[in-house]
Amino acid sequence: MKFSFDKKEIVDVLSKIQGLTGRKTNLTITSDILIKAMESGITITANDLETVFLGTYKAEVEKEGILSINSKKFFEIIKEYPENKIFVNEIENRWVEIGEGDSIYHIVSSDYKNFPETPVIENIEFIEIDSKNLKKMVDVSGIVNYSGDEKRIYVMGSLIEKISTDSDEKLRIVSTDSKRLHCCDTTFKGNLHLPDESVIVPKKGLSELNKFIDTGKDDIKVGIKDNYFIFQNKNESIMIKLLEGEFPEYKPVLNYEDMIPIEMDRRMFSTLMKRVSILTSDDYKSVILNFKNNELVVTITNPEIGESKERMMVSYSNEEIKSAFNPKYFIDALSIFEDSIIVVNIKDNKSPCIIKSIDDDKLICVIMAMHIS
Repeated sequence: MKFSFDKKEIVDVLSKIQGLTGRKTNLTITSDILIKAMESGITITANDLETVFLGTYKAEVEKEGILSINSKKFFEIIKEYPENKIFVNEIENRWVEIGEGDSIYHIVSSDYKNFPETPVIENIEFIEIDSKNLKKMVDVSGIVNYSGDEKRIYVMGSLIEKISTDSDEKLRIVSTDSKRLHCCDTTFKGNLHLPDESVIVPKKGLSELNKFIDTGKDDIKVGIKDNYFIFQNKNESIMIKLLEGEFPEYKPVLNYEDMIPIEMDRRMFSTLMKRVSILTSDDYKSVILNFKNNELVVTITNPEIGESKERMMVSYSNEEIKSAFNPKYFIDALSIFEDSIIVVNIKDNKSPCIIKSIDDDKLICVIMAMHIS
């Protein structure tokens, strides 16, 4: 195998796939990338057994071949190499020579036959989603993260489903950790066929996908087939293996019809929550929101640190409501809205708080109330 390529064509993609190849699995070879040199160019594959990346790039191929090489070391060499044109030559006994002239590296490759098999998925019916909308959906989902010891499937992944209305169909993503829930809808072009069971996409895979969403492009192809969520642009594909499990019934939680809507300045409210969250700790995570007499009073009392009180004028004339929430969840939710004014829906001291836009329900964030000690 012998080929050369332009550094600027490859270094960015090598950077993006480090999250995939850096993830620990039960196969050490998943820390490699698989490079195939063909007459038409090279393909680069990364596979962590859950998410597969496959990209095709321009290269001058003198001799065709396949090699499996450590992703991190290959990336670091390419990133720091002083010349733009880089030569790769497999010499003997799986040793690979990178570069020429004054800068040459020799590193050993792995047996490419041990590299995980790339799934072959054919006859995919893709839908097309605006790139900005797809990135928004993935961002909304990713904010609701989880700890490394999490075992609940519906927390480790996000639900993907099709929502039909009288006027059109929308693609919906739902993410929850039982303490909060984010729901985001977007329009799409084409026909989406989903399996009967819940379609739950791992958040880890969506996080890797997010790196490849180019918001400068108009539409991106997305499909679901053979237990994979598939993303495709002109020369790159990402296949994320779906999780097997049931997603809890969430739609009743989104119902805000019998709640009290309060319009609030998003930036002002977010800044207030950031200030009061300074006094939170691992043992004292909640603040008290007290709605009364056209004002919101937010207080926190933390025996380990101190106390704080913030007041904000709001349009509220109903009975007083005092409820406890985690301020971090408000900060996270408010960061994904773009509106200057948002609607905070409340009901009583035990019910969740629902945040949405004034004009539509494309994005809804639900924050569960905490016990007031």
